[in-house]
Amino acid sequence: MQQTDIHYRTGGTISHAGIEVLPSGKDIEYIVLESIEFKESEQINGRKQSGVWIGHFAPNPYTSLPWVINSTNRRRLAKLFPECDGYLARLHNVAIRLTKEKTRDPQEGGECWGLRVSLIPAKQPEAPKRKSIQENQVQTIVDWAKKNGKTIDDIAALYDFDSETVKNAIADALDDLPE
Repeated sequence: MQQTDIHYRTGGTISHAGIEVLPSGKDIEYIVLESIEFKESEQINGRKQSGVWIGHFAPNPYTSLPWVINSTNRRRLAKLFPECDGYLARLHNVAIRLTKEKTRDPQEGGECWGLRVSLIPAKQPEAPKRKSIQENQVQTIVDWAKKNGKTIDDIAALYDFDSETVKNAIADALDDLPE
């Protein structure tokens, strides 16, 4: 990461995620909010605050910190996921998009950039392309399948076959297994 891409909030005694989680200030198009909880009291960046909503993200490349969900983001979550009926703690493993917006600075007044839930739905990641078994890989796959007790159906669930000949060669080799 270049020095010019490091947000001023990075480092120090940050205990909760903020705008610095956005890579170079760009949207996170897909992140999973694993759970949300209401806490009567929470230490946030060294200060005790009461009555806060905390979001916990699933493991991701952006942050391992919890996130304080402010009133604007709570409203947006309730709007994006109407099935929760406004009870945010009912939401589990929901995908959201995070962005930045100008907001009121709660510390010093004026405006600053804030981390926001985007009303644009999360962009679903593309499923990884399945690997195809080539003719020169048949023996390797057969050896692996025999060692791990796999059937041709198990292999077909994981891989594509380059041709019907490749599939039949693996199936025939696995049929030779002693009972």
